[in-house]
Amino acid sequence: MQDNILEMRDITKSFFGVKVLKNAQLTVKKGQVHILLGENGAGKSTLIKILSGAYAREEGTVILDGNEMPPMPPGEVIKAGVSVIYQEFNLVPEMSVYENIFLGKEIVKGGRVDHKKEIEEAKKCMDRVGLDCSPKTLISELSVAKKQLVEIAKAISNDVKILVLDEPTAAITDKETEMLFNIIRELKKQGIGIIYISHRLSELLEIGDVCTVMRDGEYIDTVNIKDTTEDELTRLMVGRQVSFEKLENPHLKKDEVVLSVKNLNYKNLVRNVSFDLHKGEILGFAGLVGAGRTETAKTIIGDYKKDSGTVIYKGKEIGTNLSENIKNGIVYLSEDRKDEGLILMHSVAENIALPNLPKLCKPFLNRRKERSVSKDYIKSLKIKTFSELTDAKNLSGGNQQKVVIAKWLYSDADIYIFDEPTRGIDVGARDEIYNIMYDLIAKGASIIMISSDLVEVLKMSDRVVVMREGRINGIVENDGMLTQEETMKMELAEEEKHEG
Repeated sequence: MQDNILEMRDITKSFFGVKVLKNAQLTVKKGQVHILLGENGAGKSTLIKILSGAYAREEGTVILDGNEMPPMPPGEVIKAGVSVIYQEFNLVPEMSVYENIFLGKEIVKGGRVDHKKEIEEAKKCMDRVGLDCSPKTLISELSVAKKQLVEIAKAISNDVKILVLDEPTAAITDKETEMLFNIIRELKKQGIGIIYISHRLSELLEIGDVCTVMRDGEYIDTVNIKDTTEDELTRLMVGRQVSFEKLENPHLKKDEVVLSVKNLNYKNLVRNVSFDLHKGEILGFAGLVGAGRTETAKTIIGDYKKDSGTVIYKGKEIGTNLSENIKNGIVYLSEDRKDEGLILMHSVAENIALPNLPKLCKPFLNRRKERSVSKDYIKSLKIKTFSELTDAKNLSGGNQQKVVIAKWLYSDADIYIFDEPTRGIDVGARDEIYNIMYDLIAKGASIIMISSDLVEVLKMSDRVVVMREGRINGIVENDGMLTQEETMKMELAEEEKHEG
């Protein structure tokens, strides 16, 4: 059709003989926000990498603005009008905003880069996306949200026709998200087609026009956003109903405290924090960005050195030696799986083995056992990977998260601290991770779960600790009647509330 800016038809792609895309389809109209939805490993990223030129398609057709696009390198695709903004920004931190915007397409006058003209043109692009800083500001000095705006400014400087946003709100606040949505609405008015990838169903319903759902590398359906619901999108994604109801925890022993934190302080980030964790409990930590939840967790395990306070584990005070605390059975699964949770250049097997070397070295590393253990976890956790020897960098976000979980499951810990365990992960993979958590408490472990997703907090937690500005605003029982509104009010409250 004439108003279609992009058509991808019957796209097929294989890796190592395994088909990861099977006749995939995507059609985007001018001035449309088209949601691309699917579980981790559904083929979304592969389809976008074929569009961007990062991967070569085996079969299929790509038509951009009425013209068929032959396979071409990424630089040529950008010139043709397709820009992709990934979760991991493609910016040079040591260079300025304007230099990043014109990197690879410098404005040259008299054989030299015309910096004055670049600054002038960069300012126009920055104004279009509401980026309020000097074009000469270094990227390293910007917040995550502003770096994202630089990426968008960079994209529209190319006369972009299709803009792809991959998990654009994963690391920004609600206020910054609303600013981003306003920019997207302005780009829509300019006729730009936008492909938007996210696992936050609520925001998809707010910003999207239509939604294409993929599952296991195949096209499932395209629906109008105004005619669908979160439940329907979830069913299309995973092929089954997913429950968000609070489940009973028969493994909770309220009379047995396994971890007691008293008057914990770290700089001005953790202030007089006190709470108990019971045997078999999932203790949720809620709060806005900057509330001090991650800092509390890292202070407990000894990654941050506390200023004062005590941490009692199984009746004994523990110190600030991180390695010793891990050895004793307290482990922390970071929200930043790529920088803190995994070594991306190493294989799945090596990542699982890394914190468990004493079990695998007798005295030398037993590679056969390393691979055997890894295969067991790949099977039990349903990790989608070609083999245990595949580098972690080649896995989807959800499967990377499962590898992080696997390496600590093998450690057989007593207390697991999950920090944003499902960030950037689809609802199907979330359900699998929730089941892993339930299995852990069934086997006698206890869990602290930090999450910004209140639906997740209310589904999983036996009690909820609400933090604000480094302090605990309240600890409430989650009896199934606790609501998101009540929890949010506690997150925003100026003074401490009730404790339960």
